[in-house]
Amino acid sequence: MNIEELIMASIGEFLDVEVHRDTENLDLSSKIEIVQKRIADKMKNNQKTTLSKNGSMNYEYEMFFSSNPNDMIKIDGWIPIETDKIGKSDKISEYIEIGLLRKVEISYS
Repeated sequence: MNIEELIMASIGEFLDVEVHRDTENLDLSSKIEIVQKRIADKMKNNQKTTLSKNGSMNYEYEMFFSSNPNDMIKIDGWIPIETDKIGKSDKISEYIEIGLLRKVEISYS
């Protein structure tokens, strides 16, 4: 994993821990421990993330995330999310309609 993949995977795992019913009430250090273990497991298993031709992450959607007022780390905005991480892929159009997801705009420079 390169640094960009590592950062994006960590953010994705943190968001999963943050919003999961079983872990949403844990303190920040416990959440970080869970994320560290998941990332270590991913690196051990050598799971590859889809990359585009230029080596950057290839995401089809972004998810809107808003931090809780008492969170130490504030993450408000759009976070790339892998399509297979969207729980109910048949509801993607509904998620887009309510503003939870948006399709990533491809920009050519």
